[in-house]
Amino acid sequence: MNHSPHSAETSTESSHQPQNPREAIYHKVCVVDAVPEEGALAVNIQKHHLALFRTNGKFSAVDNRCPHMGYPLSKGSVKDGILVCHWHHWQFDLNTGACFVGGGDDVQTFPVEVRDGDIFVGIAPNDDEISHQRLKARGQKILIQGLKDGSSFLIAKAVIALRANGISPQEIIHQGLLYGAAKTKEGWSSGVTILTIAANMWNEVDSADHNLFLVQGLNQIANKTAGRSSRRRQYPFPGHELTDLETLKRWFRKFILQRDTDAAERILMTLHDRGFGKEVIGDFIFTTATDFYFTGDGHTLDFANKTLEALDFIEWKDALEILRPIVIDLAWRDRREESAQWAESVPVLEAVFSRLDEIWKENQSRKAGLDISEYAYFLLKDDMTAIVQDLEKKLRQGVAPIEICRALTYAGAIRTSRFHLKNEGDWHDIANLYSYGHALYRAFHIAPSKELLRGLFHGAVFCTFMRWLNMPPARVPEINEVLNEEFKGPETMLTRLQELADFQKVYDAELLVNRYLTEHHDEKALRRALAHITVRENAELHMFQILEAAFAHCDLTQDPEEKRIHLLAATRYITAQKVMKDILWSTENAERLQRGESLSEREDNN
Repeated sequence: MNHSPHSAETSTESSHQPQNPREAIYHKVCVVDAVPEEGALAVNIQKHHLALFRTNGKFSAVDNRCPHMGYPLSKGSVKDGILVCHWHHWQFDLNTGACFVGGGDDVQTFPVEVRDGDIFVGIAPNDDEISHQRLKARGQKILIQGLKDGSSFLIAKAVIALRANGISPQEIIHQGLLYGAAKTKEGWSSGVTILTIAANMWNEVDSADHNLFLVQGLNQIANKTAGRSSRRRQYPFPGHELTDLETLKRWFRKFILQRDTDAAERILMTLHDRGFGKEVIGDFIFTTATDFYFTGDGHTLDFANKTLEALDFIEWKDALEILRPIVIDLAWRDRREESAQWAESVPVLEAVFSRLDEIWKENQSRKAGLDISEYAYFLLKDDMTAIVQDLEKKLRQGVAPIEICRALTYAGAIRTSRFHLKNEGDWHDIANLYSYGHALYRAFHIAPSKELLRGLFHGAVFCTFMRWLNMPPARVPEINEVLNEEFKGPETMLTRLQELADFQKVYDAELLVNRYLTEHHDEKALRRALAHITVRENAELHMFQILEAAFAHCDLTQDPEEKRIHLLAATRYITAQKVMKDILWSTENAERLQRGESLSEREDNN
């Protein structure tokens, strides 16, 4: 039975009961007169944002966040016992919380008591856990809906709700990876790659940008999968017997050559099902990726690496599904030996590849050092044949492949820093060289092999092709060249860096970073600023790849100049890209709603 606020003698009875009555602890929230006649009042009790309604002299309390988009229900209205959210006109039974929109979530209700002119709302002792489970399920449901609809706002709303209820980034990334792998027909897409980079760089990014990073990856997954059905399900080989690994690897390479993805998928799934780890699976994938020349402009090797990194991050859960997309990349991406650009290099490289056994044997039996910076500049030269010959010589001398990978990645950074803005349409090519060097570096840590050596030669040849994108070369700031402005401290310098990025003042941004480094300010703060510039945009894949490669290789060197070039390359690439910020706005709006704020109160003066 509901009561008028003036019915003191019945003040210990609830205004309405939950569907399953349970013991509740009542909290005083306000005096009766604080709630307007036929109106509502937003109140907070512990962690609960509630809307307290007064209709026909009766009081009701519901969760203040509309289950649809989180808009404050206290801004809504009640007619004939039906609560209407004014944003999208969702309707609820005020008494039970039942939603009248098909498939819509109900809103949680809370018992209300009036005691001597004061209003009390009941919260069950275990309501936090009940609410946690309910909101987790709702967040997961909203995330799936956002991915299906391609709605950055729904995705942001789901991410923020899930994290606010204690769901770990690992769980959210896992859900995104699984959805992206199950729904795609295009291979290991940009979205799942960005999610993996988010996992790798989680501690590099300011915690205030974590939600944005997740939304970036999930939004790209939505763009690649919206409206598409799942691929046909594949399964591991039956039984417990297993053909020997040498035969399986030969079959896997043959099926990829024939572009038979179903057969190749089953082999990878069987390897995991039989307990083989990432070293064996990685060897199958990396070997096959380098059976062809610079497959997919280098993306295939990078995506192969990201597949394994992603599985490590989620502890190989759902690996049977998540392993599948890389097979599409291996089978269907462009094989550059078939292109006119690579025709001249094929006979040169095939002659080297005929000697792989002896090159690998000599490399593994000897040990020699390498000056990373010196060799990077050697790789920038024009003579492709001379570079290939010297690379073979270095490997035979015992130079570790990972050291050559570092030099190749540094060469990619130099190419990026010299990339002239007039070549605007070729940004992706220069990024592919940079990210490929890093991917190859990671691959040699996971599954080194003689076949993977071919990737070094592919990268070196591609680096010579990219020399045309440095003609004319952009001017790289000298160490003592700095932005000539007054700053109160390093924080104001980083704020200015973001402003320069907004207006694509690329060279000024480089001069500022140069000054920041010259004055020996905190490098980690600079990295966080560059990461923020990236995640606040509707950034595309290459921006994230450049960021990851630059940061990772800064950590690998003690050479200040090498660090400087990596950070200048990242600055140049990121600040030169002009993209929209609607993902940032969607995420900020979702965060405001999660805090119980009204979007209508937002100020957009900055």
